[in-house]
Amino acid sequence: MRSMTATALCGAFLVLAAAPAVADDVRSSALTITITTAGQAPRTYQLTCDPDGGDHPAAAVACARLRAAGGKLGGLRGPATSCGWVYQPYKVGVTGTWQGRNVTYNGTFTNACRAKAAGAGVFAF
Repeated sequence: MRSMTATALCGAFLVLAAAPAVADDVRSSALTITITTAGQAPRTYQLTCDPDGGDHPAAAVACARLRAAGGKLGGLRGPATSCGWVYQPYKVGVTGTWQGRNVTYNGTFTNACRAKAAGAGVFAF
């Protein structure tokens, strides 16, 4: 009987010890950002958050802004910017996970300046 109790306690300890790793996996985020500008080949960037990284040119800033927006890509706002009226369509596609939940975002902007203002530097740089 003692052996069964000890085995059960050891098993419970192992489950609890593994719990933080599971929580970290759910909290981590991985996004693929594809940018298409008229006349240019599409560019794709990887952005990971918690820990911040990937090949995104400003991963730490992008992750901080996503955290502030609760991971809602449509809720991002950069500083007020005066953008010209040059028409050079800038398309953004984002897919992946944010803190364990699937996200998808597609947006088309008249130019890169307007995309940068709308995306707070997450998908325009």
